[in-house]
Amino acid sequence: MKLKDYLEKGVERKWLIENLIPMGEIVILYAPTNQFKTFLSLKIALEVLTGSQELGHSESGKVWYISPDTTAQDLVLRIKALIKADYEDQESVILENLDIDFDFVPLTANTYDADGMSWEGSGLYDNLKGYKLIIIDTLSQTMGDSSINDDSAVRKVIKNLKSWIRGGKHTFSILVIAHAGKNTGKGIMGSSLQKNDFPTVLNIRKFKKQYQLYREKIKDASEGTGIPFKTRSISVDGYETLYVDIGEELTD
Repeated sequence: MKLKDYLEKGVERKWLIENLIPMGEIVILYAPTNQFKTFLSLKIALEVLTGSQELGHSESGKVWYISPDTTAQDLVLRIKALIKADYEDQESVILENLDIDFDFVPLTANTYDADGMSWEGSGLYDNLKGYKLIIIDTLSQTMGDSSINDDSAVRKVIKNLKSWIRGGKHTFSILVIAHAGKNTGKGIMGSSLQKNDFPTVLNIRKFKKQYQLYREKIKDASEGTGIPFKTRSISVDGYETLYVDIGEELTD
């Protein structure tokens, strides 16, 4: 399309979750250990699965959650807690459309798998499967023998993620979970390319007794704003766990 056509028609930005996760882009979410990254990323997953609006208007579709960092028992328990707390009437939709995987995804490799499937080929396949969101928890678990401090390895990861999305015709987004040091203000742990080359950067900030999902970097007027949340305790199958509760005014 010629430039004049773009100027005449304009370019409409598409969102997976409005003012939070752009459609067809890679997004990184980081926080220190034990600041509820997985709990919050599961909340994001269920919002997309159900097309809910607690985090903003969401497109609905299938979600693939890749989590070599968490045991199956823990992840399933956390998902069941969220369903019990907020999504019981949509449980069947979630069970049908949420895929979870605990295998290592080699994001520093030249191909998606040992059979030689390209990253773009994987994106095409995932598009056909109907995924709207792929979550990778965490980035460090995809680096193989490379370090997250290695600029060339991180650059390769970002290139492969973009190829993955491009192969899917930008019909899904990829959310990558990453670690920070003890102080979130010092940024993402590892190479600075993570912050510089991801178009959208989110983090979790603690504000008094409440946490915020903070839009650190996003090509939108919402940049620099946060979505408050708290974690609440809930009993599931005889176990105590937590779930993320979104809202502006939450009490104990």
